[in-house]
Amino acid sequence: MRLINDQLKSELPAIGSNAEGTDETLFVRAKFFAVAGPATWLIFEYDPEDEIVFCYADLYGQGRSGGAELGYTSVRELESLRYGPIPLVERDRHFVPMPFLECIDAEGRIIA
Repeated sequence: MRLINDQLKSELPAIGSNAEGTDETLFVRAKFFAVAGPATWLIFEYDPEDEIVFCYADLYGQGRSGGAELGYTSVRELESLRYGPIPLVERDRHFVPMPFLECIDAEGRIIA
């Protein structure tokens, strides 16, 4: 399964479209997660040419104290992570888009 299908691609704004924004104005459009670990990515924007996303990545499930941060991630790289034929990163198909601040607690841990 592709992490970003055609429908999601059409819903994701271009990278940089919220360049002047703050945490209060960020809107999460999708959520990726590691199948066998705490890593989670909240997706805000997408560049289809380079296949990168602007996201909030919490790789250890510890919020900001564990290094969670806003940044850019390669979708191709995430899709290449596999255990044999099994993808190690998947898109949460049940995630409902919502404001960023509703997705994290006061410590920056992902709660959505």
